[in-house]
Amino acid sequence: MTTNFDAPKRSQPAGTELANDRIPAPPQAERRRCARWNAHVPVFVYGHTFGQTPFHEDAYSAMVSERGALLIMSAAVPVGEKLLLTNRVTQADQECRVVHVGLRDGPSVEVAIEFTDAAPQFWRVTAPPRRVVSISPTEQHRNTR
Repeated sequence: MTTNFDAPKRSQPAGTELANDRIPAPPQAERRRCARWNAHVPVFVYGHTFGQTPFHEDAYSAMVSERGALLIMSAAVPVGEKLLLTNRVTQADQECRVVHVGLRDGPSVEVAIEFTDAAPQFWRVTAPPRRVVSISPTEQHRNTR
């Protein structure tokens, strides 16, 4: 009895299996909607825990973007839970929802949140500078002609 699984292998030219295995995969495109950067911003968090018990706590951000953040908290909250954040520096409030909860060493948890609406001014921190490519004086002179 022959199997149909062997037929495609025999139809390939000799040596192509090894050549195809050595071709590196192309780099993956960045899938994030906006830039993220490290920022330690103190926040006050209001929400509900798994038992629907209301809580509030001081927390801080580890990474931020105009659409959310990664918070370091002590309360474990369920994914999908709505939270209210208050930026302790500016006293600005922003509603968000929990999109991921991860464990850390010790009693704290990492809570990824997403704002209900983009809020680029909530964090009031500047993004890291973009990489600048220097142009030699010769190239500058050519570009001005």
